[in-house]
Order: sequence, then C-alpha cells, then structure tokens
Amino acid sequence: MTKKISAVLAGVAMVALFWYLIGEVLILKSSENSISKLQCVSYAPFSKDQSPMLFDQGMVISEEQVREDLKLLAKYTDCIRTYSVLGLEMVPKIARESGLKMLMGGWVSSDKVLTEKEIKALIQLASQNRDIVKAIIVGNEALLRGEVTDTTLIGYIKEVKKALPDVKVTYADVWEFWLKHPQIREVTDFVTIHILPYWEDDPMNIDASLKHLANVRGEVESILKEKNILIGETGWPSEGRMREDALPSKINQAVYIRGFVKLAEDNGWNYNIIEAFDQPWKRMSEGAVGGFWGLFDKDRVDKHVFAGDVSNFPNYKPLALGSILLLLAFSFLLKGSNIEAKKVMLFGAVNTLFALLFMLQVEQYMVTVRTAIEFGWAGLVLFTHLFIYYFLLYGIAKDKKPEIIDIATIFKQKIFNAGASLMILFYLAFIFVLISNLALALEGRYRNFEIYIFIISALSFLWLYRGRFESMHFGKFEKASSLILAVTTVTIFVNESYLNLFSDIWVLISMGFATILYMGSKKVALSELKNLAFLMIAFFAIFAYLRYGIFMNDAVAAQCNASADSFLCTLRTKIGLFAYMHVFGELAVAAAVVALFANQRVLSILALLLSIGALMMMNTFFGAIAFVVALFLLTKSDANNMLVSALKKLH
Repeated sequence: MTKKISAVLAGVAMVALFWYLIGEVLILKSSENSISKLQCVSYAPFSKDQSPMLFDQGMVISEEQVREDLKLLAKYTDCIRTYSVLGLEMVPKIARESGLKMLMGGWVSSDKVLTEKEIKALIQLASQNRDIVKAIIVGNEALLRGEVTDTTLIGYIKEVKKALPDVKVTYADVWEFWLKHPQIREVTDFVTIHILPYWEDDPMNIDASLKHLANVRGEVESILKEKNILIGETGWPSEGRMREDALPSKINQAVYIRGFVKLAEDNGWNYNIIEAFDQPWKRMSEGAVGGFWGLFDKDRVDKHVFAGDVSNFPNYKPLALGSILLLLAFSFLLKGSNIEAKKVMLFGAVNTLFALLFMLQVEQYMVTVRTAIEFGWAGLVLFTHLFIYYFLLYGIAKDKKPEIIDIATIFKQKIFNAGASLMILFYLAFIFVLISNLALALEGRYRNFEIYIFIISALSFLWLYRGRFESMHFGKFEKASSLILAVTTVTIFVNESYLNLFSDIWVLISMGFATILYMGSKKVALSELKNLAFLMIAFFAIFAYLRYGIFMNDAVAAQCNASADSFLCTLRTKIGLFAYMHVFGELAVAAAVVALFANQRVLSILALLLSIGALMMMNTFFGAIAFVVALFLLTKSDANNMLVSALKKLH
C-alpha cells in the first residue's frame, strides 16, 4: 500500500512541477526588448462571432465598438491600416477623434461590381478625410489570390490616383508578387510588401525570421531599385499549427514583434504590424492560426506583446488541476490490485504521462475548436480516449492482457464484454487517425496535429496487443486502411519535413496504428485489393486534373480574370463556389449514408467517387469521413448485416 501511495504522490508532484515550469518558469521576461509604441497597426473591428462575410446579412458594426477599439489602440500607435471601407465608413471620423492617422485600404476582388463600389467609396471617403489619410492602399494580395490580372489592378490604381492626385497611392502584396509584377511599381507612389516568415513557402523559425525579413527587404529594394518601401504586414501568430520549425506561440509572437520593432527603428524602416486584435472569423479559411495574429485577443485583452512577462500557458493552474484530478481518479484502479513494485511504478508513470497529455490536448482544443462540428469531433475523441486511458491502466493494475475479438464476432455477440469494448475503441481510434491523415495529407496547411491525445491511444494499443498482432484476424478493410495510413503518412512527412516536431510525432503515431493493422491482416493478400486500388487511383486522377488542371492552374486563372465568359471559366467558378460552400463534402457524406443502408455496391462506388472528389476539392473533413465509410462498404461483404446487428443490439 505504501508503494502505491508513493507512486500516486510522486505522480501528483510531477504533474504540478510540469505545469509550474511551462506556465510560470519558462517565460519571456518583461525586460527583454520591451517597446512602447508602434508606427502603424492593421485594424479590423470584428470580434468573436463577427465577420466581414456577414455584412450581406445585415450585420452592422457599431460606432461605439470602433470607438472603444481605437481609444485603446491610440495608447500604442499613431496609425491604423484598414483593408476595406464598405460597412466601415465611420472609421475615419473616429480615428480623427482618437488622434490616429490612416493607411486607408480598398478591397479588390474578382467581383468587378463590388470592387467598383469599393473604389468609389474609397475615393469619396479619402477625399473627405485627407487630413488623416497618410496613404491609400488599393487592393490587398489580390495578385496572390489570383483574383485580378496586373492590368486590371493597374486600372484601379490609376482610377484612384486620378481622383486623388495629392494623396499617395500604393498596392499591398506578398513580396514575391512585387518581383513577379514589377510594372505595378510604375503606377504607385511607393512599394508595400508583406513579409511573414511563418507563412513563407519555406517557413522560417523564430531565430532565423528577422534575418530573413531583412534579407527579403534588401532584395526587393535592390531588384525594384526603390528605397521607399513600407513593410505593410509583418508579425507572428500566438497560436496554431507548426509549419516545419516555425512554431506559433505567445512567447514567439512577443519575441518577434519586439525584435522586429528594434530592427526597424535601427534601420529607419517604415512598417505596419498585423494585427491589432485576434480575428476568430479567419479560422474558417486559415485554420486556428488565422485567428491569432493580434496584439490583443478577441476580447481586447492585452497579450503582453509590447512589454511584460509572457507565458505560453497563462492558464496553467486550471490545466494542472485537471491533470491532478484525472491522475487521482484513475489511481483508484490500484485499490485491491496485487502487482509487483515494478508494475506499480509503471502504472504511476503511465498515469502521470496520460494525465498531462490529456489536458494538453484539452488546451489545444480550447484554442482550435470553433464550430459545432469541431466541438463534436473534439468531444468524441476525448471521450473515446478516456476509456482507452482506463483500459491501459486497468490492464497494468490487474496484470491482464485483453481478449482479442474480431469485429465480426463483436457484432454477433449479444453484449459487449471488456475485450469487445476495447476492440471497438481501437477501431474508433484508428478511424480517427485515418480521417486525420487523409485531411493532413491532402490539405494540411491549416490543420493542427492532435498529437497529445493520440499518443495515448497509440501507446495503449501497442502495449495491450503487443506480441499478438497476427492473431487479430483482420480483413480487407483493415489491410486497406493500413496501406492508406502508410501512404498518407509518407505524404505528410514529405510535406512537413523532419523539422516539424509535431509532424514527426504524428508520423510515429500513424505508423504505430498502420503496423497493428498490417500485422493483424497478414492473411489478406494484396491482390485482393487490386480492384479497389484501381478505382481509387482512377478517381484520384480525375479529381487531380480538376484541382490542378483547372481550379488551381495559374494559366487558367489568368485567362478567367481577363474574360470569365468561357465554359472552362464558368466551371472553375462553380468548382470554387462548391468547394467554399462544402457542397462536395456534404454530397459525399449523403452518398455514403445512403450506400450504408442500401447495401448496393454501385452506390458504394459512387460514395467512394464523391468522397475522393471532396478530399481533392478541399472539403477534406467530410470527404475523409465519407471515404472511410465507402472503404468499409467495399471491403466488408457483410457490412450491411453488421450494421443491422449493431442497431438491433443498441435497440
């Protein structure tokens, strides 16, 4: 009993120490490069559930909201940069009240009617507020998005310059696009470049980022023969997924901003920081990281980017409490157990590790989860892993290995015993990983690696089923899943590179599940999957052409920007609209559900086709779910009978 209590107390101490260290000790001290004021800051007034996409639905930004924002910003800067005027016509008046100047922006897009409205309103508003308008920025990253040609953009810039000859006019884009379109320089009064080391095609880590920025600015100045350069956007995200070795964090954000401002002051650079406030609405299109570039959070709480101590886990105390409660709750499994001292130590170590990992994942979900679907996914994953957590500790405490029961037998039984329950948890876990792998491989730029929680399941099943993989009696579904996991894992590793620690850990997790599945399905010959493989390759080829040959083809984009009336351009527009509205994903899920209940092979093949279409057309989450269902139906001859049995059992 003494050894058991000691193991529990040691675990509690380790948990407390871990959270104290990362929350209170490993922090950025306030004395390190603190700054007082910035030259200019990007400002968008949207908070919490507000979004510029909601203007069409009648959303109104109140003057009081803008007034409170600008009153706060006036303490830290003398200038704000805006990106649009429609719906925000009150901003110049309130900026004047707060003593702020403006870099006034007008939004340029492929919608010519809306752009003309924007340009007209921009000219009128700038004309009425010349005393506070430092410059006008016509368009933001419109060339990067491929929404207009350089000729069209030049026309908009000339229109503004003609109407406002005494106001400086520029265009803002990522630095490479100024080098690709140097003719833009001929019609602008100065160059406005965006340098965001985190978002580079070759991402820069925090240590190399400022040197990279300085080199890029020097390169642009040298090539364009222009010294009058505004760094129109630079910054670092405080949360989000790692890109190679570029890690978003609260500390890294403060380090970058403080270091950049000192570098800019030393070199006499003009700059604008992105951005004033976190913008949750950006997470819909850019993933979690898109919502966390602000100097203040969505509630206008200071993130201590300018000065003050900065912790990556300022909420470490409730997280520590959660870990301790988990550890204590599962420690009751030791009661009545009769295991040797080594097993007690193993139990304590696993319990401590899993308690930390579980709360680290809870913290990650608190940052990344936004929609109801994301909440559902997070809840299901966490709930599943609580039971996996329990079964591993139970196996150690009782010194038992679980019974291995294949999926067909599970559905034939009248009740679920411990072995069956654990196997169902295994299926849930590997399907979660398979869905995540498909999404990460085909559209991973904006998706987080949920490594903390899946370390729990990977370690648990490798331990619980160790040495018995070949007796698991898996079939074609599991064999196909193991191969798809292997292929997508390699794709993820190549895309992310070895520099991404989160990706490296995810690769190990994924390959752990792939190993169990492959070893358990050794009796299934690869030749049994050749027809399915042919279908998948053919379907991927079709949609790869649509994605890369039409939708993401630069030549087609340029042609459609010049003239959008052709059939090809109409098709491209429809594809983009369907992808944005998640139509591909919804169709795939609907087809998979129908196929599941109809038990018709042709419908299953249709579901596979639509699921691959959704995956390739950036509707990866729904597409991955539909793909797994279609794969199950096409590899399990008795899939419908298994479904009926499961429903009867639940009933």
